Amino acid sequence: MFIRFLLQLAIFWFSIHLFNYLLLRFQATKRSYLRLLRSLGCHISILNITFHTTSFNRLFYRIGSNNSRLWKIWFTLGIFIAFLTAICACLTLIFLPMKYIYDFQQQNLFSTSNLTNKNERDKLLIQPIIPGVNVPLEQLGHFFLALLVCTVFHEFGHAVAATAEQVRLNGCGYFVLILYPGAYVDLNHEQVLMISAYRQLRIYCAGIFHNIVLVLVAVGFLLLHPIFLRHFFIETATVSSIAKNSPISNLLPVHSTIESIDGCLIHTSKDWYQCLRSIRDQHSQKSSGYCLTQAEIQLLSSHIELNQTSNYDCCQNLSQKNYCFLYHSDQDSYQNGACMEARSVTKHNSCLLNSDCQIQGNDFLCVHPFSADNITRLIRISHNQGPVILFVGSINEIYRTITIQSYQAKYNFIPTILISDIPLFFQYVGAFSFALAFFNAVPCYGLDGQHILSSLIEYLSPNLYRKYRSHLTLGLIFGTGLLIINVSLAFARYFL
Repeated sequence: MFIRFLLQLAIFWFSIHLFNYLLLRFQATKRSYLRLLRSLGCHISILNITFHTTSFNRLFYRIGSNNSRLWKIWFTLGIFIAFLTAICACLTLIFLPMKYIYDFQQQNLFSTSNLTNKNERDKLLIQPIIPGVNVPLEQLGHFFLALLVCTVFHEFGHAVAATAEQVRLNGCGYFVLILYPGAYVDLNHEQVLMISAYRQLRIYCAGIFHNIVLVLVAVGFLLLHPIFLRHFFIETATVSSIAKNSPISNLLPVHSTIESIDGCLIHTSKDWYQCLRSIRDQHSQKSSGYCLTQAEIQLLSSHIELNQTSNYDCCQNLSQKNYCFLYHSDQDSYQNGACMEARSVTKHNSCLLNSDCQIQGNDFLCVHPFSADNITRLIRISHNQGPVILFVGSINEIYRTITIQSYQAKYNFIPTILISDIPLFFQYVGAFSFALAFFNAVPCYGLDGQHILSSLIEYLSPNLYRKYRSHLTLGLIFGTGLLIINVSLAFARYFL
């Protein structure tokens, strides 16, 4: 699926560049196409589309001008938060490679398994985020929307801080680089250089500060979410989605409630997955069976195979409705096979052994669904919106194609997206906002940290700023190198 996603991405960018080339190549379309690009503020380069606009300049100016004193207090607080974030980020980036080296030495010393298994990769502090690799493709909507919100809120902080300091905006915009969306603001840098270093720090630290605020909002929502669920939702195992390729996609309705699977009672999504694992781990002959009398077996059977072998199907695919069941009678020491209609058999009480059926009478036997390969199973799924579903196949197909959530709304007006979609969105918002604040706080070329370090040196030594420019360069080289090393190690640890 990831390869397919990459192919679709490559086709998308190839189409964009081909379309752009052809429209610019022919004189009949070139002039009108360029006029359209200028009106949209659009610029297309290799794997990048950028849009620029001045439409929001007046809005930002109005927001920053109103209560400018409060905004200055707000962004002054942002300076201290950004400095605290920068200290934590730099210390983390210094000690993280040391930890990687220590872990590597421990692996070689004790010959332990590679840390690239999934559980260990998920524990890495810095991870590459790649859709289709460690971001499921069905979560792309949450992923891109959260990334766009985080970058827009980051740039909104810069824009409002600049207008509060009476710095003019040249414009703002958004872009798509490969497949990652982002936003930016274009400040008048001549005016920025004319104001004091302390006022510059308010502007440059605003984006980091706003991202930290967004992290706190996301964490607050996720902490309050379980309380909200308890008051407005009922705990139950509800079908949230079914893949189109699921073998029972036409039989099991979305939003239906699962009651049991193969006699295993289900109340939450945790119960569902535990039951699936239990069924998968059981041998077919030890799986759940059904209590029938010997007379019922004779009546329902279209064919009985005496002394049935473990790899022989007594039904021999004679009918889709019939299924081969195995049982031991009290009179015979060997195993028998009976070809019976599956739906009629599975209506009876479940059992594991003949002794489980003795409560109903001495003539009852426990018949088990036949499986020649211990993978194919007859699985009975009971739900509240239709007849019982009988599925023949691998339990992994059920596990892979059906998603269960543990809550159902008490009231019809409450949307189901509050159960998992919105919390998932806030998880991405918290992760992306923290990453943006973390990396931008590092004194690195091209990031906010570059401008923050420059303004800080000017603020601390305004008369000796030119003398300390060499220190600024060394600081930026150190921070950039530190970031490159950590990102490279993160990719190596994740993929190698």
